[in-house]
Amino acid sequence: MQARPKVQLDFIDALRGIAIIGVLISHAQRNVEIYQAMGHQALMSPWLSRYAAQGARGVQLFFVVSALTLFLSAGKRASERNEWLNFYVRRLFRIAPMFYLAFGIYCVAPALFKGHAFPPWPTVLGTLSFTNGWNPSWLLGANDVVPGGWSIGVEMSFYLVFPLVFLALKDFPRAFGALLLCLLLNVWGWPLLLQHPPIDDPGLWERFVFVWLPNQLPIFLFGICAYFVMFGQAGRVATFFRQTSRGVNACLFMLAVATLLVLPPWLDDPRAVFVYGAAFALLALCLYRQPYRWLVNRPLQHIGKISFSGYLTHFFMLQVARKLLAKVHAGDHLTPDLYFVATVLVALAGTVVVSSLTYRLVEVPGQALGKRLIQALALRRDAAAAKFTGDAAAERSAG
Repeated sequence: MQARPKVQLDFIDALRGIAIIGVLISHAQRNVEIYQAMGHQALMSPWLSRYAAQGARGVQLFFVVSALTLFLSAGKRASERNEWLNFYVRRLFRIAPMFYLAFGIYCVAPALFKGHAFPPWPTVLGTLSFTNGWNPSWLLGANDVVPGGWSIGVEMSFYLVFPLVFLALKDFPRAFGALLLCLLLNVWGWPLLLQHPPIDDPGLWERFVFVWLPNQLPIFLFGICAYFVMFGQAGRVATFFRQTSRGVNACLFMLAVATLLVLPPWLDDPRAVFVYGAAFALLALCLYRQPYRWLVNRPLQHIGKISFSGYLTHFFMLQVARKLLAKVHAGDHLTPDLYFVATVLVALAGTVVVSSLTYRLVEVPGQALGKRLIQALALRRDAAAAKFTGDAAAERSAG
């Protein structure tokens, strides 16, 4: 059975904070270089552009952290009655309230008040039902319904199969074996999938093959392996990490950072994303062992706590930043690099403010509603069981 630790995991929120900042940075880079936020064609310094674009891998950091925390939570609730029904209720009420609010703001409101085209109904229904992760046009068209909707579709697909994953992977050897098998299948199967696209748009198929759950599953498995090293049965691997000195831990931490900074940005093969998964898992292990306060601190933890709201609101705040900078004619006075920095600072500040509000006003009440539903279902089951017991006793007495 998985361990059930009671520990403070501040580093988890810090990692989520890093993830959302990375995603925001990558979208700010796209605003400058692709969407001409400066009012004209602009190119940032090549090194800055390349590293900023890699901020998109914050999504994979979210996946690593998600798998780790899901195993941690499921392990603590292993003795709970109807644990998997409760799991799905918690996940739905964790995601749906804020996601549907974002749908109203990004999709419904522009269609009603600005005359924007409404996305195709199959894409809308696939996105709102979180089944968009299994159709190429739905998955990538989800961004037209709710920006960033593709990754939430992948996350929800992982939730769907999570009980099977949790029950099958009981220790580190099994989790590591599953990771190696998935990596082998993905690395070997990638060229075959691209050579035989089942749709008429090879470019769309290539993007779909990269983002769908089977290709992202190894990223989740890296997080599961990290969980077992931290809290479960991982043998010598766990012993090594738990007994490492601060100096060795610092070296491993620097190795993870160096991997993130040096290797993947220079690899054009999409399969390099798996290197990110490994580096993120190592980073999590090192911060669990030694939560460096310059990284695991209250500001970054707060950003991580509101990161789901931040993921959905930062697109809007990037547009706010664009309009504010246009009012002061920043595009005429700043270099593309400085304009990019200004965009990040303005959008990040706005995202923190707005997301702090939506976290309190939407996410927390939504999760509380899910808890009340779980309690109501439990009371109904108890009442039904008591009635059945009473009826059975009455029948025995009558007989």
